[in-house]
Formats: sequence, structure tokens, C-alpha cells
Amino acid sequence: MARTTSTAEQPGTTGLVVAGDRPSEVVAFEIQMVDFFVAAATLLSVPKSVAAIYGIVFASPAPLSFGDIEQRLNLSKGSVSQGLRVLRDVGALKEVSSDSDRTALFEPDLQMRKLVQRFIEQRLEKQLTAGRGRLDALERSVPGSASEAAIVKHRLKSLADWNNKARTLLPVVRTILKLGA
Repeated sequence: MARTTSTAEQPGTTGLVVAGDRPSEVVAFEIQMVDFFVAAATLLSVPKSVAAIYGIVFASPAPLSFGDIEQRLNLSKGSVSQGLRVLRDVGALKEVSSDSDRTALFEPDLQMRKLVQRFIEQRLEKQLTAGRGRLDALERSVPGSASEAAIVKHRLKSLADWNNKARTLLPVVRTILKLGA
């Protein structure tokens, strides 16, 4: 069965939302929501498929199953599975189920504090730590004459200072996030 995506109906969309038999105003809302999260994800280097999954779940007033998500998005089963795993791991989605239905259902976790906290722990802190080591290695390998090397080393020192300031702020940010709990 061919999947009809939304691109013919809504110019400028991501083309990820499958219209199906849902009302056109629901599909239009889903398209806008998915586009919003895809645009935001681009800034954070998050895959478009992950952002689309979050957007479609966010747009739905009812929790969605794996099958619901797969039907509403033009993504492979593997992309949906991997995207759901990523979103659960970072705390963006929570799994909910009812006693009567054991099917895993997903809804967005709206506690921004948790998302930011996990982002800091899983990505930012690791990047800053790895960045410090890379900056040290770069400083040791600066090519050129003494005057050229001095200019580049001065620039690297500025980067190292920014890195150190950012690392110094991490405990403050963590404390602020805990206070918001």
C-alpha cells in the first residue's frame, strides 16, 4: 500500500507526516508540530526522524503506540524503533500503558528540567571534557613560525578559557535545575 505524505497538501513541510484517514485539520496541526521540532532538532544535531517522532507524539492528545507512530510518519520500522529508544533514553518520552491493554503507549514528558538535565549529563558535559583534551592536543601541534604559532596559541587559549567557563557553569546549572524540581 502506497503511503501518501503531506507534502502535496502543505508546501514547505518536512514530508514526514502521513495523512492517512485523519481529519485534514489534525494532519495540518501534526505537520506544523513535526516541522517545529525538526527545525529545533537541527540546531542540536538531532536526527530528523527523532524530532518527527517527538513532534507526532507531542501533537497527539492521546498516547500513541509504536504502530500509531509508524502509520502517522513516513519512517521505517527501524527508524521508529531507534527514535523511540533515543527519546526514552533522554527522557523526552515516557511509556504509559493501561491495565486493560499491555501495548506500550508513548506520551511526551513535559518536564523541561529533566530534558535539560539529561542533555547536560549525556552530551554537553562529555563534549566539554573531550573538548579540553582536543584543545590540549591542538596546542601541542600548532604549526608555523614562532610568531604564527603564537597567534594560533593565543586563539586556542581563548577557546580553552571558554571551555573552562562552560565547565564551571555546569554545577550551577545542575543546582538550578534541582531547585526547580
